[in-house]
Amino acid sequence: MDPVSEARALVDELFPEALYALLGGSVAAGRRTPTSDLDILVVVDGLAAPYRESLRRHDWPVELLVHSQTSFGAWLERDFGSRQPVLARLCAEGIVLADRSGGRLEALREELRGRLERGPGAPHDAALGRARYVLSDLLDDLAGVTDPGERAFIEWNVVEEAARLALSLGGRWQGGGKWLLRELRAHDPDLAQALLKARETPGELAAVAAGVLERAGGRLWEGYRADGDVFHRPLRHVTPEDLSGATAQSAGMRRLAAVSDATTGSRRLWMGQTHVAPATRSADHHHGESETAIYVVSGRPVFVFLEDGGERRIETGPGDYVFVPPFVPHREENPDPEQEAVVVIARSTQEAIVVDLPDLRMR
Repeated sequence: MDPVSEARALVDELFPEALYALLGGSVAAGRRTPTSDLDILVVVDGLAAPYRESLRRHDWPVELLVHSQTSFGAWLERDFGSRQPVLARLCAEGIVLADRSGGRLEALREELRGRLERGPGAPHDAALGRARYVLSDLLDDLAGVTDPGERAFIEWNVVEEAARLALSLGGRWQGGGKWLLRELRAHDPDLAQALLKARETPGELAAVAAGVLERAGGRLWEGYRADGDVFHRPLRHVTPEDLSGATAQSAGMRRLAAVSDATTGSRRLWMGQTHVAPATRSADHHHGESETAIYVVSGRPVFVFLEDGGERRIETGPGDYVFVPPFVPHREENPDPEQEAVVVIARSTQEAIVVDLPDLRMR
């Protein structure tokens, strides 16, 4: 059976209710080798947790990437942030195996094609300076190395860093392993060929890499400086009057940010208050990739989520703590007809991520 038919049969058998599924990787790109596997993305409405699984079917090695709509969106953004949009390429350029999305898949593919075409943009000054410094330092190592083993490793590092710098200068996406070469060939085939030809000839390799450096502004070693002082920044004091309502909200709740990027310059932490009015409940929602810790200050709030297909309720009181894992749909309720419930919340992302949902099922 041909790889597309095999992949489609596997999806039909294992994921008959898949929202959509695609075949990507070397097979879909027409670059199949004797050891190529079937890279299959499957998006399932209501999947409890995303996973990756390697298996073999009819002598075909298969890499399954299984997501809910929520987790797939989060992983897409993570890849774009790293400038290596692996999942975006699989979705935008892959072969559709199944589609029950009512047009949503094609709209998503069109959006992703646009983002891929636009590229990540030029690197910021600090990133460019760091890249120039790293490649300059590697060229100094290459000029002085005498150990053949060390030379081999340095040579490959020079090839890789020169390729990454050239792609960054061109506002192009990055890749890992063979995909780095494919990205470079698509952007600058002459440079790709020159690096491959010179990779085991130190003098030629140094000259090719130096050419990339010149396009970036030249070698940078002496005088390079990166601020590494994390010991002399001031503490920040946030009073009740400083709390900010300029943060994500859910119906039935009022959130106030205390520690955030906007209020204190924090980079990985968000902390604030949530108020739930008497006899009310929040909308069903989740907090994306954030881990969330909750401390009950006053009132007796109830936290509701799904477990084994049914609703589970955690009833709390002042002094209690609750942990909400990433992506778990839940809601807060305040059954008290008179007293407001107030909690303090800390999250592992710098800003509050709130994704409202129509119900508690994972999307």
